[in-house]
Amino acid sequence: MQWKDKLIGSLERRTILCIGLDTDLEKFPPHLREGILPQFERNRELIDATAGMAAAYKLNQAFYEVQGIDGVTAMERTISYINREYPDVLVILDSKKGDIGNTSRAYARAAFEKLGAGSITVNAYMGKDAVIPFSEHKEKLVFVLCRTSNPAAGEVQNTPSPEEPLFLRMARMISGWNEHGNLGLVIGATYPEELRMVRDLVGFEMPVLVPGVGAQGGDLNKVLQYGTDPCGGGLLINVSRGIMFSFLKSDLDYITSASKAVGEYTSSINRIMKDLRRW
Repeated sequence: MQWKDKLIGSLERRTILCIGLDTDLEKFPPHLREGILPQFERNRELIDATAGMAAAYKLNQAFYEVQGIDGVTAMERTISYINREYPDVLVILDSKKGDIGNTSRAYARAAFEKLGAGSITVNAYMGKDAVIPFSEHKEKLVFVLCRTSNPAAGEVQNTPSPEEPLFLRMARMISGWNEHGNLGLVIGATYPEELRMVRDLVGFEMPVLVPGVGAQGGDLNKVLQYGTDPCGGGLLINVSRGIMFSFLKSDLDYITSASKAVGEYTSSINRIMKDLRRW
């Protein structure tokens, strides 16, 4: 399935929730860190319990690479497992790569051809050259950083240019690079007004990946209001820690707590979307 088909299918299932697999082993109790490839096992359990409510899964590459070869193997097996068992769910590799020429081409081949990801996050600080080697894989979706959710992002991304802040200029440029129609944007839920400004500028053709809901306290209501198209599409709401590590603030076990959190986020999204008359 192509990424567009997967996103259309997720809308038909009434989900735009992206579940972050930021599988930081240090946050798990000892008994959940045991065995062969515990990162893969924790991911598999979570995926099996939540795939019916997920539009996408996002793997933050850093949490796997820090575990060395076992972590990279766990990442590869997780992507392969989703592609095989749940082929209608998009897999996003959150690596924020950004280089030029042959280096970017190698990053793209590693993500798409070797690991099998359906999408990737890219840093365009080096300009168009850092993005095009990824978007040349026309069947893949490339999310480019635009207005990120971290507190210090505005120090760079809100820098004024002659006519508009840098993040808007970035959105305008990325839209102009979208020759194959497979570029999207990353915009944090913690800055919904900036999301509205970007949508006013580029419209709804470019999908937007929205981190920052949950642990970072993003405004879900405004994000859905400003970010979704009239049919409720064009947006993926990512929640990572608020799902995977919800058990740390609960008396429930890992999977029961995560499933409960997914259900709660899904219910909140559905309620708001109905209020907005999108669904």
